[in-house]
Amino acid sequence: MGIAGPAEENPFRLGLWPLYTSDARTWAGVRETRTLGPFLHWEDQADQRFFEARPVYSSIRAERDWRWDLLYPIAAHRVQPDVRQTWLLLLVRSRADLLRETRQTNIGLGFSGRTQQGKRYGGVFPLMGHFLERFGFDRIQFFLWPLFARATRGGYTETQILWPIFKFGRGEGRWKLSVWPLFGLKIREGVYKRYFFLWPFIFRAHERLDGRYPRHSLFILPFYGRRDAGPFASRFYLLPLYMKQWDRRNPEIQRLSLFWPIYNRGREADGREYWSLQPFYAQSRSKQARKTSVLLGLAGRSESHSDTVEERQSHAFWVNRWGTRKESGVETRYANLWPFYRSLHIQREDGSEIGFVRWPYLLPMRGLEPDGWDRHYNKLFELYGARWQDGERRSSLLFGLREVRRVRDLVWESWGGFIHLRRQAAVDLN
Repeated sequence: MGIAGPAEENPFRLGLWPLYTSDARTWAGVRETRTLGPFLHWEDQADQRFFEARPVYSSIRAERDWRWDLLYPIAAHRVQPDVRQTWLLLLVRSRADLLRETRQTNIGLGFSGRTQQGKRYGGVFPLMGHFLERFGFDRIQFFLWPLFARATRGGYTETQILWPIFKFGRGEGRWKLSVWPLFGLKIREGVYKRYFFLWPFIFRAHERLDGRYPRHSLFILPFYGRRDAGPFASRFYLLPLYMKQWDRRNPEIQRLSLFWPIYNRGREADGREYWSLQPFYAQSRSKQARKTSVLLGLAGRSESHSDTVEERQSHAFWVNRWGTRKESGVETRYANLWPFYRSLHIQREDGSEIGFVRWPYLLPMRGLEPDGWDRHYNKLFELYGARWQDGERRSSLLFGLREVRRVRDLVWESWGGFIHLRRQAAVDLN
């Protein structure tokens, strides 16, 4: 028995693989076209339009967004309702905040910008220039950096000469004086006092003076160190030979390291216990989680559970991961076995499913957008892929040589774009 309505429409159009293949799923509002195998790809959806000329160029257009990439991630352009930005490696970068009406532009070592109040700034680093409202300061001036720089924030002004050797700062209850690496001090009234001598060997600090437990530290590297903050204390002797941290209120809460990072053992306030003998083995466990790893994380397994979430994951050779996650009636199963295989399967509480299978999967990288590597590179090497969602399943073999679409109990099959078959799906007895 077939499906009534538009689902009976053949999704495939006449083509000649690998020069041209196409399918149109009018009931889903989607039309997809491929030319020259995986190299040229168009896809029109109800609210988005995709185009890829792999591996050189890709673009995505939506009602209020537009983005394109050139040899991702070398060059890119993004247009969103509140932000517009463009970049080319580290040579050219431009960003405009349309809501705050600010702008920042970098071309090589040159830069310019405009603040929300309309004030302009610019320069050529490190020769001469100034920033406004950047890097946490109201204004930064520099001349032949690191020869000279001056920064202001409110009533505080800091001057640097031959950075990082000479630093002087004063204002709003703050003081800074540094002749690096001989000595230095940094003080904020009622908050902290920090000193160093012969950096990095001798360091003294009084911090969190406005908090519940002021913290006092003294480090004489590598021979001795101490830190006390109310009931919390830590000591080290002949670093990294011996390090220990503990809570005076509860002797069971402590951390111990011998020949750090080789041997570590401890118990945290939340009940988590851990120990490790690196690089061979490490484990941690608590009431809700357990984790083990070997050979500095080369392989391992973790489990966690709470009232609403239960998750199990295993990994090998760092990038290969597989496991399950259950949350609020939704079960997710995933596997990434680089460079051979990647899959995701999500089953919702109402029984509907969504997921994909892809092999091989050569680039397990993440970039500026999660799909950037896919749009430009992964699809060039993907011999088989399948996707399913809302009762529809799609699969493709050898860049479209054989394509299959299944909607409910109808199956359409295309070979090379010019042989189209339609049949009844096999009955699932399960």
